[in-house]
Order: sequence, then C-alpha cells, then structure tokens
Amino acid sequence: MPPTQLRQRPILTLPQILLLFALIGALIIALDLNRREQAGRLAGVGEEELQAQLDIEATRYVELQATRAYVESEDYIVDYARNEAGFVMPGERRVVPLFIEATPVVITDAAATPDAAYYARPWQAWMRLLTDYPLPLE
Repeated sequence: MPPTQLRQRPILTLPQILLLFALIGALIIALDLNRREQAGRLAGVGEEELQAQLDIEATRYVELQATRAYVESEDYIVDYARNEAGFVMPGERRVVPLFIEATPVVITDAAATPDAAYYARPWQAWMRLLTDYPLPLE
C-alpha cells in the first residue's frame, strides 16, 4: 500500500446502520398503529343516525304493509266504487248534493267619525301627539 493513498472511512458504521434501521422500523410501526387507532375511532361514527333512519324505515314498512292489506281487501273495493267511481249497490239511489252559491251582500260601512286632531288648532294637535291625553277644551 502506498503511503499517499489513505484508506477512506465509511460514512456509517455497522452499529449506526442497525440503529437507523431500528428507528425507521419503529417509525413505520408507530404510524401504522396511529392509522389503525383512527380507523377504530371512526368505526362507530354515524351509528345513531343510521339506527334512527332504520327505525323510521321499519315504521314506514309496517305502515305500507297495513296499506297494502287494506287495498287488497273488499272494504277498499266497496269504498272506491261508492266514493270515487260513483257506483251504487242494487236497490240504492245515488244522492249528489248541489251547492248553490249565494251572491255576496255588500255591507256599507257607517260614516267614520272624523279625527278630532284634524280639526284641532296646531297647539292642540301637538299637545295630543306629545302627551297622548285627550284634547283640552278651550
């Protein structure tokens, strides 16, 4: 080995490289645990709203089932035939009420009493506006 050539020292030693790998591994594990913790915390968000909506839809389902049962019954057919289609049973008479519109009566208002402030003198009108007392007599 010639004396002019110096041996170069490595940038990192073996223990430093192992420590660097351990720090990078610990950082990756910490980030993964944080991500999993946030995902677990967000798992139950919105559960109450979803349950309330589910209860509303279950109630609506029961109402629709009741409506369906009524629509498929004989009572609905009879009700529709009489009230909507205008059919009558044998031996019955259909009665249709007629509405007669009356002409409106015009009611004339009595002559309005004149405002005393209109005929008052200026000082009387100002006294009325400022104090809300009745007009003083002269």
